Amino acid sequence: MGIHDALARSGSSTTLRMALLACLLWVLPAVLGNSGLSTAEADTKRDEPIALRKGMPKARGLGTLVIATNFETRDGRYKVIKAYAKSRGAKVQRFKGSELESLVKPLRKVGPEFVAFAMTPESIDTNVHYGILEMCRDLDDDPMPDFHFGYLTAANAEELEAFLAGIVRREEAASAGTQAKPSSSVTALTSGNPKLATLDYLMHFGHGQAWCVQGGLSGKELGALRFEQAPVVWSGACFNGVFSRSFHKCAYQMVFLNPTTIDPDTLMTLAWVRAGVSAYFAAMEGDRGEMAMAEWEYFRQTACSVGETMGFQYRLAFTSLPASFERFPRQRHMVKKRMGFYDVMLRGMVSRMVLSDPSYRPASAPLEEPAQEDTVTRDESTGAVEVTTRAVRWSQGLQLNYLPKSGKGIFDRRLFTRVALPEGSEGEFASVKVKLTNGPELVEPTRFHVRHEVWGGARYVVLQVEAPAGAIKAGTKAVWTLTP
Repeated sequence: MGIHDALARSGSSTTLRMALLACLLWVLPAVLGNSGLSTAEADTKRDEPIALRKGMPKARGLGTLVIATNFETRDGRYKVIKAYAKSRGAKVQRFKGSELESLVKPLRKVGPEFVAFAMTPESIDTNVHYGILEMCRDLDDDPMPDFHFGYLTAANAEELEAFLAGIVRREEAASAGTQAKPSSSVTALTSGNPKLATLDYLMHFGHGQAWCVQGGLSGKELGALRFEQAPVVWSGACFNGVFSRSFHKCAYQMVFLNPTTIDPDTLMTLAWVRAGVSAYFAAMEGDRGEMAMAEWEYFRQTACSVGETMGFQYRLAFTSLPASFERFPRQRHMVKKRMGFYDVMLRGMVSRMVLSDPSYRPASAPLEEPAQEDTVTRDESTGAVEVTTRAVRWSQGLQLNYLPKSGKGIFDRRLFTRVALPEGSEGEFASVKVKLTNGPELVEPTRFHVRHEVWGGARYVVLQVEAPAGAIKAGTKAVWTLTP
């Protein structure tokens, strides 16, 4: 039985039953993408391709970290952030409260690859997070992320300083090659679990609230623990990413109610910092364990930074959303909440975040082999580009599609890839076709997406093809033909 089947049977998400019931009542049609072997979505083609010099991050911004903070200068946490920024060669950009608009101009000027939002916990909720995510998408003209970001926060200066020290300690050991062979496991977040004290990377599932994993540890119990190994943790439980305010008590309602402010001493986010983690992935909303699994698998196969790991989740979301998409619906008092399966999955997906320095690289090498491989060729005479993606093995985290076209609560499968275009490729492509096969068998896609992206002074193409449940497996091959 796969993880997603096990989760479905155990009800690991507090919104899952709600979503499935709502789907029987009414479903929001998902009119996204094209199907079959036709050309890709019309809205991926612009009159003028984005100029490389206008793309974000800038080429000179690769590897650059900006710390955007709303800590008051008299706050001890601000002094900690200033010292940390100096040690990382990072620029500090101050802003007030949740006034994100003031950050747009300086971020466009620097064009950083990484942005850490060092904010007071009480200033972060889903609406603020959505604003950051939109800003992350809108610094340039392509509909994909423009920087990788994470949050840096703690209840007080001492806990923030210890949190950052754990990040530095783990990263220095990894880069120096002195890091012991890391241990990793999917495990239960329960009292007395001996694995918790030894794992470098761990993931857990379960019903979640902002203050506990039901049947497992509460925030108060977790905060009393001490993890000397400064582990990286993925939560597959709902609402475990709440920093202060939460709309979770209205999860079963058809409208949003006023948010509830949670006692900071009980929050799982602040408890993990207090316990000594170096990075924590979780969702502020109701989500599904498959989302945590995607991040977990991507990190294990790439050993990338924690910001890139979280950015993978955002790229999946932005690839499935229309290129013309502008704004996430804000959670406001008495505003109707869409309850279709697609909407519930999307809210969970885009509410996921990482609590850490996004430029932090905890691993010196991948923990497992890639699940798929890509090849890219270019016909010099025509300028046509062919991208081939082959599934080497089935990987639920990477190839299970939890934001499908169907609104019936049925997960299909996907092949997703992002590749740099060969030298000489300019602009975008007028026609993109995909052919999906299992050996000699032709598989009819249900939908596919094409997104053009400029990142670090280079052009990329983001491709995703979807097929019915079980159709994509080890050996499945997708061939995209991109014609100027």
